Amino acid sequence: MALAASGLPGIPAKIAFTRRKFHAWWEGYAFDAAAERAAIVARIPGAADMGSRPPEEIVAEIIWGEGRQQPGAPVWTMRFARMLALPVRANAIVLGAGGGAPLDDLKHGTRWKVSGLTRYKNYNRSDLRSYDEALQKLHKASTAGALSFFELHKDPDPVSFTRLAAELLVPGAKAVFVDFTVARKGARLRSCFPAVKYGAPRTHSEFQSVLRDGGFSISDYGDETGIFMPIIAQGWAGWRRAYEAISSLENPSMRADLMRALAGNAHLWAERFDALRSGQLQVTRFQATRN
Repeated sequence: MALAASGLPGIPAKIAFTRRKFHAWWEGYAFDAAAERAAIVARIPGAADMGSRPPEEIVAEIIWGEGRQQPGAPVWTMRFARMLALPVRANAIVLGAGGGAPLDDLKHGTRWKVSGLTRYKNYNRSDLRSYDEALQKLHKASTAGALSFFELHKDPDPVSFTRLAAELLVPGAKAVFVDFTVARKGARLRSCFPAVKYGAPRTHSEFQSVLRDGGFSISDYGDETGIFMPIIAQGWAGWRRAYEAISSLENPSMRADLMRALAGNAHLWAERFDALRSGQLQVTRFQATRN
């Protein structure tokens, strides 16, 4: 009944509407159906938009959800947002915002003014910038809190990355960094990180040193692997949906490109899932304060 009542074209849009409605009920805030419907319709990609984006991005969103380039969910984002303990009206930033889904999670779950940074921007969103754009016009000490999702391990110089994060925050501001860590120093796990050419996951103690050198004090850290693994497993339900959608494409070249990207995405997360399950890889949360 909820899908039919949404009045939106296409199953993905209707599912997005229902998810947002459920999230509003779960988090206990008023649900504005008209505003939500308009926002979803405005962000349904057309064929031209899909043709201009890398196949890996398109496939990731089909599997993990609109605006997500990796596993995630509103409850996952909000788990770490609450650790910031920000006031009702505050400015917050998300590093590693992907296609903007974490920003939407925060906008629906808080009253904060949020913005995001992403490595490769392909979205027409005023609240989402690439790191290159941010560096051209850096608003120093303008933000009260920050979340970082899986960005430390991607950077060849993670200390410089944390210094950038520190420069965006006011002194004393809280930040939460969530990232992959390895069980032993020097482990590369190339099958889990084939696209990370220069960066690499590190041990949790090494990342603590990175954060301290970048201008943060560590207040706490913890293992989030047990919570993250079910999110991967749930997201994999979208793999079959992606396969069926891609198989029906009439353009053979686009179909082949997306199928390769689909196979690569499945292999990548299967490798990471196995490494997480064996304990070679962990998802670790670092709670920090800007010095």
